[in-house]
Amino acid sequence: MTRWRAAVALSAFAVLTASACGSPQREFRPAGAVAGQPSGTAPAMKPAGVETAAAGTGLQVSVDWPGGLDAAQVAMVKALTDTYTAQWRAVTSRGKDTAYLRGVEDPATKDAYKLVHSFVDHKLSATGVAKMYSLRVASAMGRGAEIHACVDESGVKVVDRSGTPVAKQPAWTKPPKSTFFQAAAIRQGADGKWRIKLFQHAVYPHERAKECVR
Repeated sequence: MTRWRAAVALSAFAVLTASACGSPQREFRPAGAVAGQPSGTAPAMKPAGVETAAAGTGLQVSVDWPGGLDAAQVAMVKALTDTYTAQWRAVTSRGKDTAYLRGVEDPATKDAYKLVHSFVDHKLSATGVAKMYSLRVASAMGRGAEIHACVDESGVKVVDRSGTPVAKQPAWTKPPKSTFFQAAAIRQGADGKWRIKLFQHAVYPHERAKECVR
């Protein structure tokens, strides 16, 4: 099978992110940093550490959190990590769990749906462990932000409805294509919730993907 991934030109991604932010995109910052963060009393920071979430029977998502994110930044990053996990839950539930759609809005809604149904429509699922790391808020202003992450799916196996691994595992489950760079343009709604507006993936041999290999 070919797993569907959104491929968006960087220029288009930057334009949409800038639009969501309400002004031109700011420069990239180190992990955990947000452009324009006000000075003053330091907010409570989330400690670094690995958190593992169940994404259905036999599948887990491991998130390696960086240190130094405040509560506002954690909420931004979780827009990506939670939606990624929810997409896998949709896959393992054969499409019955549609909670992932609550974390996206068009055009990302279409991309997320296509990814889930690249499994569901072929009666396939997955087991193993998917990993997210090198998480950071690349830019943020107003109600818009851009989140970056690395994803390693080398620990994922594609299985049939009986849970048996398919004989020919797809290329994206094996190095070097199993590791890729992911970015998300997110927007904060009137309800205060951050949702993904646009996905971007950089896969091997793109330099961004190479930087994610560890």
